[in-house]
Amino acid sequence: MSKSIQKSITTSALIIIALFVVLSFVFSVLCMTFLSDKYQQSMGDTAVSFAETVINADDAKEFLTTRTVNGYYKSVQEQLIDFQNKNEKFVQRISLINFSNSAGNYIYDTDGQELGNRLEYDEYISSVKTELINCRNAWSVHRKGALYTFQPLRTVEDKSAGYIIVVINEPFNSDYILYTAIAYIVILLAGTGLVIFFSLYMKKKLFSPINVFIETTKSFTGENHKEITDNPDIFAESRDDEIGQLGKELKKMLLNINSNVENLSKAVYDANHDGMTQTLNKRCYQNMTPVFRKCSSICVIYFDVNNLKLMNDTMGHEKGDMVIKRASEYIKTFTGQKDYCFRMGGDEFLLVMTECTFREIDALVEKLDSDSPFILNRDSDPVKCALSFGYAYAKDEYSYDELLTEAEENMYAKKIELKKLLNMPER
Repeated sequence: MSKSIQKSITTSALIIIALFVVLSFVFSVLCMTFLSDKYQQSMGDTAVSFAETVINADDAKEFLTTRTVNGYYKSVQEQLIDFQNKNEKFVQRISLINFSNSAGNYIYDTDGQELGNRLEYDEYISSVKTELINCRNAWSVHRKGALYTFQPLRTVEDKSAGYIIVVINEPFNSDYILYTAIAYIVILLAGTGLVIFFSLYMKKKLFSPINVFIETTKSFTGENHKEITDNPDIFAESRDDEIGQLGKELKKMLLNINSNVENLSKAVYDANHDGMTQTLNKRCYQNMTPVFRKCSSICVIYFDVNNLKLMNDTMGHEKGDMVIKRASEYIKTFTGQKDYCFRMGGDEFLLVMTECTFREIDALVEKLDSDSPFILNRDSDPVKCALSFGYAYAKDEYSYDELLTEAEENMYAKKIELKKLLNMPER
């Protein structure tokens, strides 16, 4: 038992450590992601501000119109390239592109695109084409791990010169893996050490004392309880410590447990079952009625044994009991896991089927009809006893009492039909 407890506590400790590591990892990832995004955005804003400082919108628009590359154009281009080279770890590209309905045209680009080169629209550029052509709003977007910052550039006359597009790499990408690995190796070692310390501490303070009692009582089983209760090492009357007190209480429990369990089980079973047929009884049915009123779908089938009174009067109650038992055995063949068979009175049975479909009920009723008339007595008996039935099915909203009444009325109609068919007397 102590091993089981020790295993449970150790497992719980490991789960706590694992949760701590996972939560710490998630937190660190969120922090690094947040810092990365902030740094990317900061670098993007810096690069855009620099580009806005060195690029003149009116001149840029003129360069695109005339396709003229002069000293001033080259100077601006060189300044942009120089800025990128100084920040090459983070700044991937700086461009100024003028957009139209058909495509974009490069004005400046630090990645080798020359003045006037065409930029074909990809899926993302197509999705924001209207914004790019209007050239009014600034925004940033993450694409393929990099941050793209879009900044509109307009002339003195408030005409579109194009968009400054800055691409910023993910910062800390390579360092993140190394730092995270080191951090979680340390956390893992610390957590392992904590679990070891905790296990040793619990073994000394809790499990070792328990093991003393377990080693003394390990041969304890239900079969040898008399031998164990006579063991003075465990159940000595003179032993006044906690183990002795526990032993005394266990002795009392052990002497009564078998008989109490058997008596309780038998009492519960007898309280809910019919003694003759072993089906559920009317008392059990009354306790379960509230459940039946709340089922999503339900079918009740009322059964009645025709001619039972005549059988009892003419051939004796032993023959009548045989008929009742055969009726119950036949009805129980239709009982599934969610169905209940009750003996409601001397010759009446009720089969309640819950969570059933109309197709299932249709198949069951078809079987009952094909078996009808189901004769319950021997062929040689002068009195014929047949089983009549009536059913009612409902789902969703229904009145259980009305459903039961409908099934009972259908059963009585079947009873009259069988009496005529088998020429039974009105008894």
